[in-house]
Amino acid sequence: MTRSGCVVAVAGNPNVGKTSLFNSLTGLRYQVGNYPGVTVEVREGALRGGEAAGPCTLLDLPGTYSLTPQSEDEQVAYDVLSGRSASKVDAILLVIDATNLSRNLYLMTQVLSLEIPCVVALNMVDAAREAGLVVDAAALSEALGLPVYETVARTGAGVPILADALRSHGGGGVAERPAAPALELEEDAAAVVDEIGAGVGGAERARWLLGADVIAPEGLISASERAALDAVSLERRRAAIAAVVRARYACVERWLAAGAASEAVSGAATQAGAPAMQRAARIDRVLTHRVFGPLSFLVVMALVFQSIFSWSEPLMGAIEWLMARAAAGTRAALGAGLFTDLLTEGLIAGVGNVLVFVPQIVVLFLSITVLEETGYMARAAFIVDRVMSKVGLSGKSFVPLLGGYACAIPAIMSTRSIPRFRDRLVTIMMVPFMSCSARLPVYALMIGALFEANTQLLGPFTLGGILLLAMYLLSTLAALGVGALYRRTVLRGPTPALVLELPPYRLPRFKDTLAQVWDRTLDFIRDAGTIILTFTVILWGLFTFPRVDPSDIAPEKTPIEYSVAGRLGHAIEPALRPIGQDWRTGIGLIGSFAAREVFVSTMGLAYGIEGADDDDAPLRARIQQDRDKETGERRHTPRSGLALMVFFVFACQCVSTLAVVRRETRSWKWPIVMFVSMTALAYLMAFLTYQGGALLGFE
Repeated sequence: MTRSGCVVAVAGNPNVGKTSLFNSLTGLRYQVGNYPGVTVEVREGALRGGEAAGPCTLLDLPGTYSLTPQSEDEQVAYDVLSGRSASKVDAILLVIDATNLSRNLYLMTQVLSLEIPCVVALNMVDAAREAGLVVDAAALSEALGLPVYETVARTGAGVPILADALRSHGGGGVAERPAAPALELEEDAAAVVDEIGAGVGGAERARWLLGADVIAPEGLISASERAALDAVSLERRRAAIAAVVRARYACVERWLAAGAASEAVSGAATQAGAPAMQRAARIDRVLTHRVFGPLSFLVVMALVFQSIFSWSEPLMGAIEWLMARAAAGTRAALGAGLFTDLLTEGLIAGVGNVLVFVPQIVVLFLSITVLEETGYMARAAFIVDRVMSKVGLSGKSFVPLLGGYACAIPAIMSTRSIPRFRDRLVTIMMVPFMSCSARLPVYALMIGALFEANTQLLGPFTLGGILLLAMYLLSTLAALGVGALYRRTVLRGPTPALVLELPPYRLPRFKDTLAQVWDRTLDFIRDAGTIILTFTVILWGLFTFPRVDPSDIAPEKTPIEYSVAGRLGHAIEPALRPIGQDWRTGIGLIGSFAAREVFVSTMGLAYGIEGADDDDAPLRARIQQDRDKETGERRHTPRSGLALMVFFVFACQCVSTLAVVRRETRSWKWPIVMFVSMTALAYLMAFLTYQGGALLGFE
C-alpha cells in the first residue's frame, strides 16, 4: 500500500482511549491494512483537514504495554515502530492515560529509545481530575523534552489542537528526534549490556534482546543475536534484564518527581478517596463478587437477549410486509414467467428472508458494543476467569470467546493477544462453538415459527428471550467443555495466570458506538448481498429445474420435489429423520456451510417456490402452518425446532471460519479436526434432543 506525505503511528497501552482518539482525528475514515509477517487488522486513516499542510496518514497500532512483544498482536506494533515493517513511520503519536502515568511512561522509555519524532497525547485528563490527580502537561513536556497535549478522546476536547500539531508534521515540520533516556544501570548489568551489544549493533538492541530472551514470539531473535545472548550465562542475563527494568522505572520516577504530575507520586491515597474511584470500587464490589458477579452477568445477558426480541419485532414485521409487497408488486408488473419467478421466489424470498433479521442483528451488535465501551466486558472476563481456570485457561481467553458472539473470524484473529501458542490453539478450537450473529437468524426463525415466543414467563422475560438465552448459554458451556477436553488430552499445559487491567467505567461515545454498529451491520448486509445472493440464485436453479409435466407429479408430492435440490434432499432425508428434520431442512443445512444465514434463505426458497403464486405469507408463518399431505400432522414441531437449533449450536457450518483457522494455525490438521468433530457432535446432540424429548413425552 503506497502512501504520500507523513505517516504517524498511533501507539499506547491498551485501554488508554487510543482508538477513540484515532477516530476523532480521522473522522472514522479508516481502512484495514495488511502488514507483512502476521496478518492483522490495523486501522489506517487520513488526518482530517491535513491536505493544506500536506497529507498525513495515521496508523492505529494494537495496544502494547512495552516494545518487548509477548504476543503476535504486540509484535505488529513493535514491527511498525522499530522499522521491521515495510511501512516507514515518520513520527509517533503516543497516547498515555493521565490516570496511570507510571505504567504508561514505562512504554515511553522504550519509545524514546527509538529516536523517532514523537508527540504525546495526555488523554483522559477529565478522569484524572475527577480522581483527584492534577497532571501538569507543561511540566511533563519539559521533563520528556516532547510536546504534550491534553485530550479527552471521548468528548473530543483538545483534539483540534492535537490535530493542528500533527498537520504541521504533515507539512514537513517534524520535531527534532528525541534523545534516548539515560538508564542508570548497575556495574554488572552495564557490563552484560556492553558485552552483548558489541555483537548485535549497540546497547539499545542488547537491552531489547535481554527483555525478549524468554517472552518474545519466535522469529524476532536472529541466529547471530541468539549466539550473542548465549555467550553470557543465563543467571547474568536474568540479573541484567531485572536491572534494566529497574532503571526504566527509575527514569519514570525522575520524570514524575520533576513535577510532571504534582500528585501522581503520592496519588494512591488521593485516588482511593476520589469520588470517581469510590463509585467504581462500589460497583466492582458487586460486579466482580464471587456470587453476585456471575448472577449479574447472567441478568445482563438475559436482558440483552430479551431486548433482541422485544425491540426488533416491530421492525421485523415491517420488513416482512415490505418483502411481501415487493413480491406482489413484481408479479403484477412483470406477469408470469421464469424471470418473475427468479425475482420473487429466488431473490425476494431468499435474500429478503435474511434481511428480516437485520433488526435483531443491530440490537445484538449495539448491546455488545455498549458493554465493551462501558468497561463491563473486562469485568466479565474477570468473572469467568474462575471458570476458565477449571478449563485450564485464563480469563484472557474468554475475551475472544465473547467476540465470538458477533463473529468467529475476528474472534479467532483476536487470539493473537494470547502469548502461548498452545493456549491460543485451545481458544481457537473453542471459538466456533460460540453462537455468532449468523446463527441468530436461524434461532429467531425457529423460535418465532414454532414457539409462543411472546408468552410472559418471568417479569419482563418472555419465552422467546429465554430460549434465545438458553442457546447462547449452551454454546458457551459447549465451548468450555471442549476447551477442558483439549486441555486434558492433546493440548495439555499449565493454567496461565490472568493479568487483566480493569478499565475505568465510561459512558459510550454515541458517535463511535453508532459507527461500530453500522460497520458490523453493513458487513452482515454485504454477506446478504454477495455470498447469500450468489447461493440463492444457485439454489433457486436447483429447486426449479428440471421442470416436470403436471400430469407426472404424484398426488402426495409437489413439483419442487422433482428438482435437483428436491431429489438431493430426499436422498439425505433418512439420515435427518432421527433428528426430526425433513428434506427441506436438509438442503438448508447443506447450503449453510457457505454461510449460516443461507439456511434461512434456502428455507425461504423452498417454501416460496412450493407455495402458490399469490401466497405472500411470511416464512415464519409458512413453517408454522406446513403439514404433511398424507397425515395432516405438522412437519415442524417445537421439538424438531429445538433439535435444529441445538445442531446449529454445535456444528461448524462456515467455510470462512475453517479458512481463518487454517491461516492462524498454519496447518490443515486443525480445521479438519474442527469440522469433523463438530459435525459429529452436532448430530449426536440433535439426536439426543429430539429422541430424548420424545421419550419424555414432549411434542
